[in-house]
Amino acid sequence: MPASTSSPHPFALGRHVARLFDYAVHYGVELALIALILYLCISRGLAVEIDVHDPVPLSPLPEAAAAVSMGGWFSQLRQRATASFVSLAQRDVLQPLDDFNSVAPTDDPAPHISNLTLVLSPDYGLRKGLAPRIIAAKRQRVRHYVERYAPAAQREQRTYGIPASITLAQGLLESNAGDSKLAVNSNNHFGIKCRSKCLGCTCRNYGDDSRYDMFRVFDTVGDSFREHSLLLNSSRYAKLKVYGTDYKKWAHGLKSCGYATDKQYADKLIKIIEELRLDRYDRTV
Repeated sequence: MPASTSSPHPFALGRHVARLFDYAVHYGVELALIALILYLCISRGLAVEIDVHDPVPLSPLPEAAAAVSMGGWFSQLRQRATASFVSLAQRDVLQPLDDFNSVAPTDDPAPHISNLTLVLSPDYGLRKGLAPRIIAAKRQRVRHYVERYAPAAQREQRTYGIPASITLAQGLLESNAGDSKLAVNSNNHFGIKCRSKCLGCTCRNYGDDSRYDMFRVFDTVGDSFREHSLLLNSSRYAKLKVYGTDYKKWAHGLKSCGYATDKQYADKLIKIIEELRLDRYDRTV
């Protein structure tokens, strides 16, 4: 009689079962984890957060990514991830890295216009058609700064020989008449950067020459005025003392010594002093 071929050999069937069991033992944990991750992503959504310094421009996602589709569940997952990415991008556009002289939250009626604009360019308000109340408010902020800090500037002149007019002009320009974030949040009115390795001082990051610049944090505004005097008495600026109260020579000397990178820095200081008659404080010390 011929041999029967209708059923597999029992030993071959056992080997197949053993192989499947072996696969399940070796890869079961991985498969279970993948299934769990996919379930969580689909049921709760996928959030992607990107930490950047510069504002992220809103732009369409790459075409290749937009074209991928692997069924309804993957499409839903992609839509949620895209929404999270766009939301984060919009947040970064609205909240860019702080610049050291950007304006802090204020009751200023026109915070997008620097307080010093109407000092450096007195006819700006008329040329731009600004409302009279805005022009008056800007000028008042500048006057208030001078009245408030003139005594401190004169005190520093008596102690360290820095003309009060120069101290006031630099404070006005560097702090936007006290309204910059560096001035409001850190009591730093002169754009004073951190010491080497930030030893013995507290610093905060603001953008200036680079996004990594560190600026001093002071307990009081008076401490900021004192540190400014100490800085101008350092070896880098000490030679300016020979100019006495000649504010024009002081202004050009500060620029030549590298206090600021603005090419018009000296001219701006002189303009501020002359428009506000700050040199009168040099003579009443």
